[in-house]
Amino acid sequence: MNNKDNQPDSPFELRRRAEKKIKQETGALPDDFTTLSREEIGELIHELEVHKIELEMQNDELCAAQEELELSRKRYFDLYNLAPVGYCVVNEKGFIQDVNLTTVTLLGQIRSDLINRLIYRFILKEDYCRYNRHWKMVFETGEPQTVELQMLRNDKSLFWARLDFMVAKNAGQSPVCQVTLTDISESKRLEHALKERIKKLNLLFRFSDLLEKPDISLNEVLKTTVLMIPQAWQFPGITEACIELEGQIFQTKGFRKTQWMQTSDIVIKGKKAGQMTVCYTESRPTFNGSPFSMEESYLLNVMAERLGHIIERLRLAEAVKDSEIFLRTAINSITIPFAVINATDYTIELANDAYGGEKVTGLKCYAVSHQRSTPCTGDDYPCPMQEIKRTGKPFFGEQLHYDDQGNPSSIEIFTFPVLDTNGQIVQMIKTHIDITTRKRIELKLEQKAAELEDMNVALKVLLKRTELDKEEIGQNIFANYQILLTPIIQNLKNTLTQEDQREIIQILELRLKNILSPFSKKLSDKLINLTPTEIHVAHLIKSGKSNKEISQILNSSFHTVSRHRDNIRAKTNLKNKKINLRSFLMSLE
Repeated sequence: MNNKDNQPDSPFELRRRAEKKIKQETGALPDDFTTLSREEIGELIHELEVHKIELEMQNDELCAAQEELELSRKRYFDLYNLAPVGYCVVNEKGFIQDVNLTTVTLLGQIRSDLINRLIYRFILKEDYCRYNRHWKMVFETGEPQTVELQMLRNDKSLFWARLDFMVAKNAGQSPVCQVTLTDISESKRLEHALKERIKKLNLLFRFSDLLEKPDISLNEVLKTTVLMIPQAWQFPGITEACIELEGQIFQTKGFRKTQWMQTSDIVIKGKKAGQMTVCYTESRPTFNGSPFSMEESYLLNVMAERLGHIIERLRLAEAVKDSEIFLRTAINSITIPFAVINATDYTIELANDAYGGEKVTGLKCYAVSHQRSTPCTGDDYPCPMQEIKRTGKPFFGEQLHYDDQGNPSSIEIFTFPVLDTNGQIVQMIKTHIDITTRKRIELKLEQKAAELEDMNVALKVLLKRTELDKEEIGQNIFANYQILLTPIIQNLKNTLTQEDQREIIQILELRLKNILSPFSKKLSDKLINLTPTEIHVAHLIKSGKSNKEISQILNSSFHTVSRHRDNIRAKTNLKNKKINLRSFLMSLE
């Protein structure tokens, strides 16, 4: 039907070939049709017309069949060559016999370079065993096989592919394998990313669970954390980790710093306190110029940040615990009862041993102190909590408490409000002192004071009488001196002629005056507390004698008289004051 150039024959050539064929089949055509009758000619023309129409109908059918064939060929081309998956026809020995355009694109080759190439040449060496096992099974069992492996492109780059093997048998020909090649790199990437995400989430979960364990020490947290880190990275077998914190180092057994390393600072209260480090001990493909993925960098930063917060929290908890121990020790060292009471429900939240300690914690204060089922009321023993709420100020007062046996005790209480940040009263601090014994003593003292008051009145009367008698005696003695001794002394002064005797009489007269005069009484007062020698010197100063003259009269040194003078000034509160001693002594008359 077609020539060697695959072009349709021309009408002239087609007619020539047809005439040649009919001659071969029927012999030579008659040269003269005159011998035929009219009926035979008409019948022949009719047959020719019918045959013509049949040929035209056959030609139309052939044209329609040709168009259908062209359409099928186009559909085959679209389905085979433009399919989203690769198709290969591979013989039993593994040589590629045909490929579609998708396979050409996936492998980065041109079609002619793929034909008669061994398909396993495009399989990653590490995956060849798996490929070969499925390849043999598809020809041995005839059952379809599927395998996922990594393949090499022409540029040596890798991609993940799923190969579906199915044997096709043609009559009289060797069986071939139809291979469907699907690029699953994206699904593998997503699967890998999902696995990595699960690993990282699992690490964060375990890390969080570790941090939430009660009573775990910081060293235990760091030791466990550094061992968990490699399991969440892409290549656990070559991953090592280290945590440095304030001079302490926690690391995996094979840790060493390499060129494939990432770090993140541990910050505590705004200051760098340490560092977390993750290293690969071997080279691995890079991600955006780094051997570590963005998720791994983010994960390390999150762990370092959270570790810093947890260290702050643990240290704060330790400080709070130490404070609680110190507070408990401090309040237990207080010998008087001490308690912290909730302002809302009157519950004892904290109590020292003197108040009852843990035995009363959680109980109502009125139940413990007063054996009541409701808060205290009444003017005689007002509730301190209500008073604090009413006034907003501390409350002090007395109450009647009862012990476990119901015995009453007089108690002096001291209560102080505790405010929150909004100025609301949330708690009350209460201390109290048992004043029962003091009350008894005070009562006895009051009775004794009344008795002493009566005795004091009597003593005052007696003392007043004694002072009057003493004054009367003094006046009598001085009067007797004036009447009896003064004339005698005056007579001696008049009769004695020797100077030394006259001086002795003068000294005797002066001494007597010192003893008996009101001035001597004032100087002998306990508030001044002068010695007899100082009283004598004071009288001489008052009479106008100088230190030199006094030293001659007393037969003492000048310095001794000066010392007596200084002592007198000190005892009369004149030291360092610009007051004349003689004038002061004369003012005492």
